Amino acid sequence: MEQGGGLAPGCSSYRRDRHMNEDRIWVGLDLGLARTSVCVVDDDGVPLHELECETKLGALKDALAPFPMERIGLIAVEAGSDTHIVRKLRGAGFPVVMFDARKASKFLAVRRNKTDASDARGLADLARVGRNTVSQVYLKSRECEQLRGLLVMRNRLVMMRVAMENFLRSRLALYGRPFKAVSTAGGLRLQVQAQLADVRVEEGVDLRADLQPLVELCESLKVHLAALDRDLKKMARSDPVCRLLMGVPGVGPICALSFTSAVEDPGRFRAAADVGAYLGLVPRRYQSGSVSRTLGITKSGSRLTRTHLVTSATVFGTTAPDCALKRWYLALRGRAGSKRARVALARKLAVILLTLWKTGKGFELDPAEPEAPGLAVEISDQEPPTGADAGNPSKPSEAR
Repeated sequence: MEQGGGLAPGCSSYRRDRHMNEDRIWVGLDLGLARTSVCVVDDDGVPLHELECETKLGALKDALAPFPMERIGLIAVEAGSDTHIVRKLRGAGFPVVMFDARKASKFLAVRRNKTDASDARGLADLARVGRNTVSQVYLKSRECEQLRGLLVMRNRLVMMRVAMENFLRSRLALYGRPFKAVSTAGGLRLQVQAQLADVRVEEGVDLRADLQPLVELCESLKVHLAALDRDLKKMARSDPVCRLLMGVPGVGPICALSFTSAVEDPGRFRAAADVGAYLGLVPRRYQSGSVSRTLGITKSGSRLTRTHLVTSATVFGTTAPDCALKRWYLALRGRAGSKRARVALARKLAVILLTLWKTGKGFELDPAEPEAPGLAVEISDQEPPTGADAGNPSKPSEAR
């Protein structure tokens, strides 16, 4: 009921009045492969505009056309595979921010119904009230995304190869036949053929029809992985940043490419120690009243890069020459165990790699330097190398 010429907040006239005001508006986009739900709310959270349109730049611009761009406080989307449309919207001047999907989903879960329109409304509210709470995701360049795609594909192919080799090993073990890992495709075929011939002669069982297709798949994967590894090594050796990072013992071409593509712009980190939290290598804390516990690592950010760093830490711990950093690692391993020591060393390696990248200084092992474990740098007059086509810095805490 209207009193004194006022308008009730729920009526359409109130919405039109608010629509005409110059207050900021907040937009939520629930991006889909073909269709996108759009919701526009004002500073009070009152919906001003809700609709569904095609997931295309022109359609989205038409959906937001009733509102001047300078009124848009923020456009919120969930991080995912729709970076192409986010990049286009930013290119058109829209203030689009990607929020970490895992944390944004908890914000959206407070709504009773799970629909595209409800998610768009929740994302608009996230932009309005939760933009400083939920982690934002850094949008990488196309070149960086392509490199990450190659690394992810390599990881999946390695997992497939290992799974098939393990299956071959288990089938041959049923008949008491050993299976040794081989690096070449031809060596794998020769070994399996010899084992199958022995099983056929000794056990009277012919496994060729079952295992020969797997051998062919393993061979194909090995050939493709070898070619992919050659290409990745060539990319790492041609990149001055990767060459700089590969000077650290244990850090090879794959780890260097993985780290640079996960970070892309070292200027995003004010302190080098922040990269450990960015890659999920720092412990979580639980505190309530008088209870305070240190838990396992957060495991946020890129799992792939975290795995590569732990692998490099393992290699460093076994092959690096004697130095303060290795002695620190061995002492920690004796107290806390090898698993925790590898993770802690991986965190230190991440900090060292980012420091080298930001300063452009070379890496040297200095056994006589106890204060800076394992790290000595050469002074260089050259500008520190940076990632190509680095985007504008944001406030990310999750890597994609």
